[in-house]
Amino acid sequence: MWRLGRLRRPRGRLAPAVLTQFRKITLTDLVNRKAITIRQLQLRDAQPAHPAAREALTRWTDTSPLRRAVAAALAHLEATHAPDSIYLHGEAVTGSRYTDTTWQTCIGLGWRHYTGIARRLREGTDWYEIVRPTRAQRLHTLHITAQDRSALPQW
Repeated sequence: MWRLGRLRRPRGRLAPAVLTQFRKITLTDLVNRKAITIRQLQLRDAQPAHPAAREALTRWTDTSPLRRAVAAALAHLEATHAPDSIYLHGEAVTGSRYTDTTWQTCIGLGWRHYTGIARRLREGTDWYEIVRPTRAQRLHTLHITAQDRSALPQW
């Protein structure tokens, strides 16, 4: 049986280690078509200050790696003055000023909502994907920004 050899990742590089071949091909194609840009971030542990953001954290237990990841992402958005129209891992953040079904910023955890990225970017502007939420390791995050909505696929 023929198998691909294990990809070794250079230090400091994220893509080979966290993206499946399908996701790499798809995202690279979208970047090449100028539909999106991708920036790699490492989020720092932090707690959000906004009451709606703190309320959103109650979806997870105190020791959950997902809670740690969400807290860091929401604190990052607060620090960068991002809009408070946030779609968080399948649900709107309570207290968002936008009550309709579109959000400017989405946060995904562990590629769970990968198939919804193109649809959400057609409506909003940014997608933060926390690739592998853990309790103690670095929070590798991809910041995907819509550039040309007409070039996004109809997944």
